[in-house]
Amino acid sequence: MERLGSSYMCDLIIREFDKEDLDSVLDIEEKCFPKEQRYSVEVFIEYHKRDPELFLVAELDGKIVGYVIGAQIEDWGHIVSLAVHPDYRRRGIGESLLKNIEERLIKRRVKLLLLEVAVSNKPAINLYLKHGYQPVRILKKYYEVEDALLMLKLVK
Repeated sequence: MERLGSSYMCDLIIREFDKEDLDSVLDIEEKCFPKEQRYSVEVFIEYHKRDPELFLVAELDGKIVGYVIGAQIEDWGHIVSLAVHPDYRRRGIGESLLKNIEERLIKRRVKLLLLEVAVSNKPAINLYLKHGYQPVRILKKYYEVEDALLMLKLVK
């Protein structure tokens, strides 16, 4: 569990997802992504079952305001999804979630991290660039109605 304090946040906690968080995560998913890009309840439950240490939530003053899901495939890590409730953006929450999931994957000795992001999601692309991810290629129609940008980061 990670606690952060700043002028924006009284008490941000990054912790592992718990099944009681599901409704909040689904609400964030609905507010952050178009219908074609949203994960179902079953997908969230499956990721939690597979590797609970890589499904994290951001809790601010008792409210779930963001989440990140990671996965490990052999010696590489995948940032599956990262979302922050629109009312809580630009406060460093996405950055905290990203750093925390990266640390967990790096402790498992992954050699590279990868993610996909909608080409229209400029704030997310800028966050990933800031943290060392490099654009690799466009994935045509990755999302039903939109292309994605594949980004990689080599672990030192």
